[in-house]
Amino acid sequence: IPGSCGDHMWWTCVEAKRYWTKIHTWLEKMTKQHIDLKSEIFLLGILPERYSRELTYLIINMLTVAKIVFSRNWKSEKILIEEEVIKKMMECAEMSKLTLAIREQEDKEYYKIWD
Repeated sequence: IPGSCGDHMWWTCVEAKRYWTKIHTWLEKMTKQHIDLKSEIFLLGILPERYSRELTYLIINMLTVAKIVFSRNWKSEKILIEEEVIKKMMECAEMSKLTLAIREQEDKEYYKIWD
């Protein structure tokens, strides 16, 4: 039955494709790296080993945020939720900074990832 499987709703439907393409573009701009637009990466978080630890951390956080926002809005006619993704990413960056402060690690660790 078309449209009844999770893959369709999360990956192959027109609006989902548009959403993940936008996230893909943002990720490539943020990381200045090529990232394959594959469901294994974007939905399951299975990354190739070619990325540094800091880059992997950033990509995984961005994809987690993108999946949370998508799951909250997937039934909408159009998935135009850029502001929500950006807000959640800022929250994620802030939590990372607080975590490093609690661990008494230097700010340079934070800026390695989030700058």
